[in-house]
Formats: sequence, C-alpha cells, structure tokens
Amino acid sequence: MILENLLNKLAVNLHKYFKNTRIMAENLRSPNSFFFGFIAKRLMLVGNQKVIEDSVQRLNIKSEDKILEIGSGNGQALIEILKKNPKQLKAIEISPIFRNHLKKKFGNKIELFENDAKNLKDIINNNSIDKILLINVIYFLNPLDLYLKEFKRILDEDGIVFIAGKFEAVKTFNDDVFQNKQIKDLLKVLKKFFKVSYEFVDLGDLNSRYYAIYLKK
Repeated sequence: MILENLLNKLAVNLHKYFKNTRIMAENLRSPNSFFFGFIAKRLMLVGNQKVIEDSVQRLNIKSEDKILEIGSGNGQALIEILKKNPKQLKAIEISPIFRNHLKKKFGNKIELFENDAKNLKDIINNNSIDKILLINVIYFLNPLDLYLKEFKRILDEDGIVFIAGKFEAVKTFNDDVFQNKQIKDLLKVLKKFFKVSYEFVDLGDLNSRYYAIYLKK
C-alpha cells in the first residue's frame, strides 16, 4: 500500500509537468509508452473513481439492460456496472495494452471489442443498446458527427447515452488530441443528433468535478 501511494503521488507530480504536451495527451487517450503510459494509467486509478461510481449510479442500470461502455480503459467502470448485474455488457477499447488487461481481468463477463466506435455495424445491431457510457472519452472522438450517428443507430428508442467530462480540468491539454473539450461547442453538436440535458457535478474535490450529459433520441 505504501509503494502504491508513492507511485500514485509520483504520477500526479509528473503529470503536472507534462500535462499540456502532446505526448502526454496521446497516452491519456491510449497508453503507448512506458514512461507516459505509467503516468496515464496511474492518473486514471487515482483521479476517476468518484466520477466513475457517480456516473454508473446515474445510469440507473436495470437487470434487463444491455450496456455499452466506450473507452473502458483499465476497467474501473466495468467493475461498477457488473455490480448492477445487467443483462449484457459490451466494452469498446482501442488500446491493445488496456484490452489485454481487460481480457485478463474480466474474461467472459464482458464482450470486448477493438473497433473504433464510429463503426460498430459488424458487432452491434440497430436499436439494440439500452445505455451507452462514456467517461473522459468524448474529447477524443473526431470527427464527432460520425460517432454520434453511430450511437444514435445502436441506441434503443428509450435508451440513454451518458457522457462524463472534466472539461475544466482538460482545458489546457493539447488541442490536437483533446478536440471536444469546450462544453458550449460540444453541446451544440450533441443537440444536432439528440435531446440533451446536463448538469455540473461537484463530488467534493478538484478531481471529482465534472459535467454529466444525458442524450436521448
């Protein structure tokens, strides 16, 4: 535990120095180097748990629900979702490092795919998903329109897309990688495809302040 705490503190301090660089942003999207990947993976562990638990709670998952998480990363949200015992749980993860981790961690408890979420036609049918979850992922989806069209295609008529974003925290991150980080501009695009509602959530510390965005057909 002491070593874990030291590693977490090291990652947080290193991130303060590198947070606005492109290479750091790329590794937050998909860890691909030893040094920056270490920082990214540690940050996810220490900085997202409260937001993840709150987001999953807000999804109001029922036993008959078919759930899809986009960008599952190290699987923190999948753990919380599985506690709700949904009928089906699918996960999309483009990072080979994270996919290997998820396979070992969850086995056949989830259906894991490497597809880019803008094209899921070969794995997910129309109107077949009740709830779609994206936590700290929306920034990376470009061009956003293509992803939203696909989410709308697979979402059930009574379904919901839940987006959690720490837009204030990422506002200085590299613009080439973090593209959808201006909340006002993002909402304008979302409203072209969905009925949108949102709220700012403060869970008590800087790492746990986020926007909860709800999308419905």
